[in-house]
Amino acid sequence: MPGWALVDTHPTHGRTFKRPLSEPEIGFVLEGLFNGTTDSVHHYELRLSNGSQDAHLFSEANIVRAWVSTKRRFPLAGATVRGADSAPLQLKVTPDLTTEIGTGFESEPHFVVREHDLAVVRPREIVFGSVASAEDAQRQAAAMLHGPRQLSEELLGQLYVFHETDSERAHILHLMLLIAHSVTDGAATRTFVRCLLDTLARGDRPEPAQIPLEERLAMAISSMDLRPAHLRSLSLAIQRWRRAIGMVIFQLRISTRQGGHTLPCRITHSTPYIPARPGGVSTTLTHTQTTTVISNCRLHDLTFGNAYLTLAQVAMTRVLYRRYLRGEISGEEWAHRRKQPYLNGGPLNLRRYLDNAWFENGGGGEFILSISLFNYRLPFMTLGTAAERHHRVWSDGAPPFSELLTFDRFLHRARLVKKQATEHFNHPLFFEIMDAMIPMYIRYAQPRAVQWVQRAETTTSHDTHGDSEEDKVLAATDIPSIPAHGGSSLGNLDLISPTEYPLPPTHPLSPYSSVPHPVKAGYVTPPSPPPSGSEADTTQKITVVNWRTHLYTRPAELILAASTTRGELNMYAQFDGNVFEEGVVTEWLDEVREAVLWYLGRPQ
Repeated sequence: MPGWALVDTHPTHGRTFKRPLSEPEIGFVLEGLFNGTTDSVHHYELRLSNGSQDAHLFSEANIVRAWVSTKRRFPLAGATVRGADSAPLQLKVTPDLTTEIGTGFESEPHFVVREHDLAVVRPREIVFGSVASAEDAQRQAAAMLHGPRQLSEELLGQLYVFHETDSERAHILHLMLLIAHSVTDGAATRTFVRCLLDTLARGDRPEPAQIPLEERLAMAISSMDLRPAHLRSLSLAIQRWRRAIGMVIFQLRISTRQGGHTLPCRITHSTPYIPARPGGVSTTLTHTQTTTVISNCRLHDLTFGNAYLTLAQVAMTRVLYRRYLRGEISGEEWAHRRKQPYLNGGPLNLRRYLDNAWFENGGGGEFILSISLFNYRLPFMTLGTAAERHHRVWSDGAPPFSELLTFDRFLHRARLVKKQATEHFNHPLFFEIMDAMIPMYIRYAQPRAVQWVQRAETTTSHDTHGDSEEDKVLAATDIPSIPAHGGSSLGNLDLISPTEYPLPPTHPLSPYSSVPHPVKAGYVTPPSPPPSGSEADTTQKITVVNWRTHLYTRPAELILAASTTRGELNMYAQFDGNVFEEGVVTEWLDEVREAVLWYLGRPQ
């Protein structure tokens, strides 16, 4: 059980285990202390496939049972974050409002898992309520990330359950998982929800066997302790040398990430210390459009992720060009923007690069934090033949795609992204370069957490406006470095997040499937036989009608992501509403959609 230690055994409450947090986990704890930054809400609208016949599946008792069962399979969902000797976690603050070098806490942070906590519903862990409609449910989900933080280091996850008040929609249920980023990422959350929904749909039928807690904890260790065997076997001297070279390479890369520009926005010197006001917009392609887009990507040996960044860039060019022609962007700012590189960064799932035995045994979906970051860079603004045609009048206020970026130049830029990705993932010092960015990330998060915690007791205002020098809006030409946006394409989520439950034994992710799968975490492998009368498990009982993720973005953050579900490509943008206007972000996402269809949505 690497990293975990047994610290107590109680005759009625069972055992207590703890392990130190890794540096990435500490970074997200610090983010969370900044009013819940990086917390996320995962909203699932569910429908009983057989109507009132299976109404008991949406009962409070069945929901509680499914939650406790799932929490026992993924113990970090019921963990707390504590200091040494299980003392409450406290930031260490010096008189100048900065934390000391190190973790920034009074004592080393630990995850604490109590066996008793996994077997019960703790206060505020499940919240039941009602909503008037699906639209009301969406508003409720978004509202969870506004105002004071709902989670804490004592409660890292909550489940909100809403029935609709309309009697004709009694077969609809809204489940909302609010979770802290310090214990999860996208892959982990999808595993947890899949297990929760599968358990919910099985009702009071016998459950698949639970795995002993110590075995589950052995899988929930820090991703930094899961490096491939060939790296762990190196001598300490060689490891230090590799880390030193990795740091040098990382610093050289950072030195080239200067400049950049993004959508029109409102950034001040105080923006980094003002919690974001989360916002989000989305758009979806039809099944036919999606099929054409993916086929064209394959035709040109590209993934959609390779192409997405270039499509976002040309879409942003159209948004900016309109404002320049309308006089909303000055000539000086336009001259500045057209020369800037297009900088992008986003999350990287590390699982497939870690210990292979762990990965194949369910690590591909294990409920832990296992991500790093990637950074891409594209050349200057895509102006093409429209660069000097300011006197022309276009029907929609901006040059057409054909004048901004020809199809051949689009392919060239998409292949630049692919080349950067290949070089990044295949670098012999991949892990050492990734490790080099973590201390910088913690140094960035520490002062925000400290200042927020210190002033939380004296003010609740999130107002972004004021009269001080700190609140003057910075011109685009005065920002030394800024990414265009973050985010990435998540691929086909149907492969790991089915929409019909319970999963039949023939499904590779079913707890009763004998087919090994790296994403199937939390279950005994090979499984025990299904219970008698298991033909009922092949009958669809719960359908996921819709789902959406709401993220508490960082200050000034703009994220563009994409995923495919039910054969339809979903594109969505999440942003800090203090900095970006929703209308501008919506216009940009509409342009991204049009760019996808123009470059990839036509038969070739």
